[in-house]
Amino acid sequence: MDEITVEFEKLVKLNREALYRIAVRLAGNRDDAEDLLMEALTEAWESFSHFRSGTDFVRWVATIMTHTFLDWRRKNDHYEFVSLNEPKESDENDEPMDLPEDADDPEAIAVKREFWKATNKALDELPPDFKAVVVLVDMEGLSYEEAAKALNCPIGTIRSRLHRARIFLREKLKDWL
Repeated sequence: MDEITVEFEKLVKLNREALYRIAVRLAGNRDDAEDLLMEALTEAWESFSHFRSGTDFVRWVATIMTHTFLDWRRKNDHYEFVSLNEPKESDENDEPMDLPEDADDPEAIAVKREFWKATNKALDELPPDFKAVVVLVDMEGLSYEEAAKALNCPIGTIRSRLHRARIFLREKLKDWL
């Protein structure tokens, strides 16, 4: 293997969990997240000559992944999101993927499941551009400037989308807040 391939594989291995987490949050389910991550990494590999060593690899791939996600959504308006915290209605025997810390308290588990169900439903109802901003800024901790670069839009647009998305989410989740 050449040095470039070794460097790319090293960066992917070091950042695999963070990249997968972003993909899951954008896509909403494991299968689509894996497809999204694979497509983003393929695009990243094809463009790796443009990556500046010493910069944040996760943010660079997250930018590619976000654009890929938005392209998917624009091409396929009936894209289905599936909650990672709730089993599908047809698979009631499935366990949620994340259990709360207080796993011995059935009431706390039930409340947390209902909260995440409502949260995921509200996130899924956001327009794709708004959801991308919420995922990047509120869930992944990017600054407004970094999100603006990732989404290739002005900081004012990021602030506006985030503000409107938060108002929407606050309204949808008002019974939980």
